[in-house]
Amino acid sequence: MNLAEEFKKIAGDIKIIVKEEEKEMYSHDIGDVPTIMTKTFFQIQPDFVVQPKSAEEIKKVLEFANEKKVPVIPRGAASWGFGGVIPTNGGIVVDLSPFRKILYLNKGQKTVTVEAGARWSDIDILAKKVGLCLMTYPSSKFSTVAGWIATGGYGINSFRYGHLVNQIVSMTVITPSGESQKITPNDPDFAYFVSTEGEFGIIVEVNLKLRDVPQNSYPHLFYFENDKAAFEFIEKFVKSENADAPKPDTIRFLDENHLNDINEMMHSKVFKKSAAVLMELDNPEEDKKFLKVIEQNHNVEEAPRYVASYLWNERLFGMKTKRLGPSILSSESIVPIESAADFIAKAKKLGANFGVEIFIDSQIIDTKMALIMTNYLCDSRRYKYFIDLPLAMMLIKTAVSMGAEPYGLGIWNAGFINYLYNSEKKQKLLAYKAQVDPNNIMNPGKFFGIKSKFFNIPAVIFRPSIFNFSIKLLILLSPVIGKIATRLLGEVKKVDSLDYELTTHACAKCGNCIAVCPAYLVTGNEAVTAKGKIALAKKLIEGKPVTKEEAENVFMCMHCKGCEEICQTNLELMMLWDALEKRVEAKFGRPEEKISEFLKRVDESKEYWEMVDRNN
Repeated sequence: MNLAEEFKKIAGDIKIIVKEEEKEMYSHDIGDVPTIMTKTFFQIQPDFVVQPKSAEEIKKVLEFANEKKVPVIPRGAASWGFGGVIPTNGGIVVDLSPFRKILYLNKGQKTVTVEAGARWSDIDILAKKVGLCLMTYPSSKFSTVAGWIATGGYGINSFRYGHLVNQIVSMTVITPSGESQKITPNDPDFAYFVSTEGEFGIIVEVNLKLRDVPQNSYPHLFYFENDKAAFEFIEKFVKSENADAPKPDTIRFLDENHLNDINEMMHSKVFKKSAAVLMELDNPEEDKKFLKVIEQNHNVEEAPRYVASYLWNERLFGMKTKRLGPSILSSESIVPIESAADFIAKAKKLGANFGVEIFIDSQIIDTKMALIMTNYLCDSRRYKYFIDLPLAMMLIKTAVSMGAEPYGLGIWNAGFINYLYNSEKKQKLLAYKAQVDPNNIMNPGKFFGIKSKFFNIPAVIFRPSIFNFSIKLLILLSPVIGKIATRLLGEVKKVDSLDYELTTHACAKCGNCIAVCPAYLVTGNEAVTAKGKIALAKKLIEGKPVTKEEAENVFMCMHCKGCEEICQTNLELMMLWDALEKRVEAKFGRPEEKISEFLKRVDESKEYWEMVDRNN
């Protein structure tokens, strides 16, 4: 009897996913890592997946996992790309994505209580109906609340409102031993559940602060001669000693390569090919003060207001550039503002060694630090992709050598743990881990130390001393290695347009489509979402085996265009679905009875009609 069959005996109403083709959706995250690499290192297929509907069901899963001593991997929308939700040693994936109710909105206290899988977008839509909105939120607004708490916390509006912890009133967590705790930022245990990637328990409920909906939005985009001039302007502005100086909600830096890529996607020249700083304020009086401050700096060139407004309105589609790839790789580091321009210059030089163009997107998070995302286009179908992959680690190594720290570890950045936690802090984390998780079931084999197949031999490369030495050596040899690889395998070329095959690679796997998909809301099956259907199309193109039951998922679709309207990379999904359905129908036939049953189920779904009402 296998593990899933044993759990079924005690599962009750807990939904269990055991089919191989469905479990495959849970073997990866947004990161585009070649299968040959992950399978060489890890057992990435979970034993089974559960979709709990309550804290009590989660406790039942943890009790079983402790008894059997098998891993438990909490998972939200899987929109973070560093491997934190990959089940590297099999085990049980706890899919919290459907666990998404907004439980209570308190207009008077300006707070909202939500389940772990609630989407930031849903909260904002509901809150705005009573004159409230979010304080800060991630660039992937369709990610889950608990997911962002566990992996990040800096995003849009962080310059004004700070880290996400500043808006958490309380949260309920379940430790690996099954103990439920309601904790606040004042509790000593609170910090163990923020940005620690699910190592110490599962967040099940969160109470968040909201704010009044602002009077309006006042975005400004300023152009600068180069990156250094832009950061000098930022540093001068954020360190102003004028007590009356206005404070923008957001300060964002974009380099000329990023703006040029946006122009290429739009087939226009809306943006000047120049380094730029986007600032957004939400109060007319503050905006007037801000403009007076800007007038005092005569060297600042401002873009037309409609250009700034476009960029501000596109803030939730940071992965759109992937359309030019069709793949994209990225590194994220928190860098001192005073070192930011020098780091970017080194990053671009390093990218040039490998024949790739680095483009920068940065959120200024306070008066001292900037969250810098160094991105580059590539093609996961080409052999050169295996050369491009280590470049992401080289970029982080370059950043940390300049006083930065990595923004998250997961699997692929685990070798940088000593740059995120000193030895004293790491010992405290390990001691708490031993206390609350004596059987080491919660998301093991990552973060503190990678565990792999083959007697753990492949994981040796992720040991901090070996990992950092290897990456440093690659940086030193990059002028030679990079140029040889580029000469033999070619430079990265941008994609002008997407055909059927390229569309399957251009998918960002961000999970935006899951958040708005009525079919997923009813079925809880990622295979029926745009993300799932693109994965199926990719398998068909590559000639991999596809079962009739798996293929029929493409017809479980409302054709509501929700996925297309919210797609990060602006994929023409309706055309793709038509082509995919024809291809599947020609091979397996059209399952009319299943389609009718599906539509009836949607019509009878209370959750579906609540979604319709929430979005109107």
